[in-house]
Amino acid sequence: RGPGQGSLASAANTRPIVVMELGAAASTSRYGRLLSRGAPAGSLLNGEWLRVDADLVAHPRYVRRDVPELHLFYTGSAWRIVRGSDDPSGELLAEAVSAALHPATVGVSGWSLLEAETGAVRHCPEYEMVCDGPNTELQPFLMEELGRDFFLRVQLTRKVVWFVCPATGNVYHSAAKPGGPGGRSRPGKRYCHLCAKCFSANNFQSQHLANLHRPGRPTALVTVPDEAGGVHLLWRPPVDPTGQGPGITGYRVRVSVNDGISWQVGINDTGTSEARAIITNLVAAVPYRFQVAAVNCAGVGADSEPSPQLCVAPEHPPTPPPVASRMSDGLDLLSLAAANRRNDAAPGCTATETKVVRALSEGHCPASLEPLRHLSPARSFDVF
Repeated sequence: RGPGQGSLASAANTRPIVVMELGAAASTSRYGRLLSRGAPAGSLLNGEWLRVDADLVAHPRYVRRDVPELHLFYTGSAWRIVRGSDDPSGELLAEAVSAALHPATVGVSGWSLLEAETGAVRHCPEYEMVCDGPNTELQPFLMEELGRDFFLRVQLTRKVVWFVCPATGNVYHSAAKPGGPGGRSRPGKRYCHLCAKCFSANNFQSQHLANLHRPGRPTALVTVPDEAGGVHLLWRPPVDPTGQGPGITGYRVRVSVNDGISWQVGINDTGTSEARAIITNLVAAVPYRFQVAAVNCAGVGADSEPSPQLCVAPEHPPTPPPVASRMSDGLDLLSLAAANRRNDAAPGCTATETKVVRALSEGHCPASLEPLRHLSPARSFDVF
């Protein structure tokens, strides 16, 4: 998903790469337009958005051009479109849980929209925000229009984007190789907002992002079998020594059934930064090993050390009721861990939950002491 692609520089255009004043590069809007599309026909959510912030900000705010009561803003964990107010108190119409710095860099299929008939907010894979504009060497996008994290989050495939480097004011194209008149006669570049400079487009993914910005290796992977033929995976997230890297957005889980000789992807992306997952419907008596790797906007990091072999029992009782419903009384890990240390039966908890508490309290995974309802069926995955 890339920006709206206008006509590229014509063959008659032979002017060199444009050098703009830094003031122009630091502005927030010029030729690009933020468009939303993909909502049901007639929806107010489709259309053009105007930026509210004139200054450079971490997450810009917008209003609909012809429906000014619609506001688009970032809450700290999600992009939201609300009606009537530019804060979370307004009527929620759409939401995308994402770490993206700009609505146009939210991942593909990232939005959920309000259903007028039911009042429920449901996933809408067709809905998206895109930056549209001339997209030429003479009329390039600003990174504030594209989103400063654009080149880390958006897959360009064959699209070529003309943009202004915020660091220098130079205009570049994003193609890996030269192939045209004017600025296209030179290799392209891509902007890294984490380093605040442009790098060669040819090795931007394979070298720059891979060497500097992909997440580290998760540690302390623990497997806890449940009573329903599944397993809870818990681990420690990788540590970012700089504290400046992109946040973790999910985890990949790989599975081996031949003692680590070969691996296959069981979960491509958990879609959450929580360092835990539930794997369901494992085959009885098969020896499983698991690995996890963190995912961020720069790609997939290194795999953890494999877990010990695990076999689920050939027979197991029926699936217990969901954890969330059993934990609605608000019991947390502190009280459950205390009960476990006393070898007491924690009220309302299954044997699996007791084992998970033990793993947490012994420091095998992040001791965040969140309620066990976070280990809900919504985080369950079927690996086969």
